[in-house]
Amino acid sequence: MKHPRFLLATIGLASSIALAYEVPSILPKPLKGTQDLAQVQAHADAARRNAPVGSSPVVPDDWIKQIQDLAVKNSHRESMPVEHCTFIFKKDGTLAKIDVIIPTNATRTPNSAYQNHNVCSVELDAKKGGKLKLSDEKKVECPDLREIFGINQLPLICQELIPLRKFQQAFAANGLKYTLEADVILAPDEKSWVWQVAPSEEQRPNVIYAMYYYPVTGELRSTSIDNAKVKQKVEGAAQTAGFHITMDDR
Repeated sequence: MKHPRFLLATIGLASSIALAYEVPSILPKPLKGTQDLAQVQAHADAARRNAPVGSSPVVPDDWIKQIQDLAVKNSHRESMPVEHCTFIFKKDGTLAKIDVIIPTNATRTPNSAYQNHNVCSVELDAKKGGKLKLSDEKKVECPDLREIFGINQLPLICQELIPLRKFQQAFAANGLKYTLEADVILAPDEKSWVWQVAPSEEQRPNVIYAMYYYPVTGELRSTSIDNAKVKQKVEGAAQTAGFHITMDDR
């Protein structure tokens, strides 16, 4: 996923590629320092509004339980936070990939490139059998990343995938031949989380860069799209999905 002209430059999120992380420039806070209970409740209220009655889940309940059980088994940290969470859709809105990283050490590691920390992880690749791969504690070459949500909040995170699935389906219906990657990231005010959504880098030609979905307000903020036809299609897909879209046209 490319990110020129970030709308959310203050987030300072480290991107992940096969567990190779950049060191955050700002020392990450523990989860209790980056979540406001009222903001989290607003997420829950919005999720109930945005999930049509009888809509099927994007992530099956038994998968959610398996991920939570993995965290309970391995994490020694308060709130059992998740520090990386990515979902990649297929064009029909089903899931192609899942990537979740949960720190397991009891305390945070120093914010230094020379430090490692322990994690457990969850992977899904629909092309490789479509089963969850649950990995117990292992060491990765980086300090801790941002704590974006607690494992008890995973069902809420997965509820927020329902409107994003609709967005993916609307992409295809509007003639956009992309599959979307959705990453949960820390909100700019560090009181909850937002979603970073865009085609992954390997999809060519990729003229759609970073979009940010705010579940509480249903707002989708996008970096400028120079191709006028693609921009129109993205706006149409957003409207179909029920999002209020704004473009950064600078």
